[in-house]
Amino acid sequence: MKNEKEIMEYICCPKCKSDLLNQNNFLICRKCDKQYEIIEGNIIKIALDPAADLELSIKKWDESYSRQLTGKIYIKAEEDYKERYNTDVYQQLDEYKKIDSDLVYLEIGCGPMFFGQEIANKCRLIIGIDFCPSALKIAKKMLDDKGCKNYLLIQGNILNLPIKEDVIDLIYGAGVIEHFKNTQICINELHRVLKKNGISFNTVPYLNLGSLTYRQIWGNIPNLPVLKQIAEFIHIKLLKGRHMVFGYEMSFLGSTLKNIHRDAGFKKVVVEKFQVNLVFDFIPKCLRRTCIRLASNSKLFWPMVKVIGKK
Repeated sequence: MKNEKEIMEYICCPKCKSDLLNQNNFLICRKCDKQYEIIEGNIIKIALDPAADLELSIKKWDESYSRQLTGKIYIKAEEDYKERYNTDVYQQLDEYKKIDSDLVYLEIGCGPMFFGQEIANKCRLIIGIDFCPSALKIAKKMLDDKGCKNYLLIQGNILNLPIKEDVIDLIYGAGVIEHFKNTQICINELHRVLKKNGISFNTVPYLNLGSLTYRQIWGNIPNLPVLKQIAEFIHIKLLKGRHMVFGYEMSFLGSTLKNIHRDAGFKKVVVEKFQVNLVFDFIPKCLRRTCIRLASNSKLFWPMVKVIGKK
C-alpha cells in the first residue's frame, strides 16, 4: 500500500475495532486474528458479510459500475458530474466544514468518487468506502491518472466501518444512508469515526408528494409506518425489485432525520433543501420544465434534502 504508515493510523478491524497489521498482502487484526485482503495498491477489502437487505443494492449498483468500467462510460459520467453537480456540492460542503490541507475526508458509498477526486489536492487524505469492487476500480484508475497519492479505497460495509474512532473531519454521502433499513446503526457509525466538531453531510430523498408519486418509478420506500410496509410488499414481494433501480431506498421526513442524528449523539443537526441542478431526464420534455420548477420551489416536491450533523 502507498502511504501505508499514515493509512494504518485510520483503519481498524470492522468486527472488534482493533488495530490491523500488514502481513504478506493481508491485513490481520491484532486482537481477533481476522484477515482482510489488500486487493490492489490503495484498494483494500475490509468487510464483514453484508446484511440481507443490502444484497439487492449491491447487485444493482455493481452491475451498473461493471458496465461503466468495461465501456469506459465513467469518463462521460465524470464530465456530466462536473457540469451539473460539482460546484453546488463543493459550496454546500465548504460552508459547513472548510476544505483545506488539514482535512481528512471520508466519502461513504463513494462509487467512482467523483467529488473526492476534485478535492484530493486540497486535503490531507481522502478515503472512499463502497461495497462495489467495480466502482472502486474506476475510482483508483481515475485517481492514479490524475497523479493523486493521498487516497485510500475500501471495499466495506458502512454499518461496520473499518475506521478508527475520532479520526475523520468531514463525511459526505450522496444518497447513501437511505439504502439501509437500520439507518440508526449507519448514523451511529458516522458519529463514532468523526472528530469532535467533525461534520457529517448526507443528501437524502425527502418524504413528500414527490416521493409518493414520481419517485415510485424507481421503487422508493416511504419511511412511515403502514406506508413503508405497503411499499415494501409491492416493490419487493410482488414486483421482485424490478423497479428498484437503486436497490432498497427510503425517503424520510426532516423530523425523522433529526431524531436519528440526535439519538446517535450529534449535538447540532440541520435539515435543509439540497441545492442542486435538477435534470429529470425520465420526464417527457414537454413537462420537464414545469416539473423542475415545482421540484425546485415547492417543499411538497423537493427530491432531496441535506442533513448535516455536527459532533
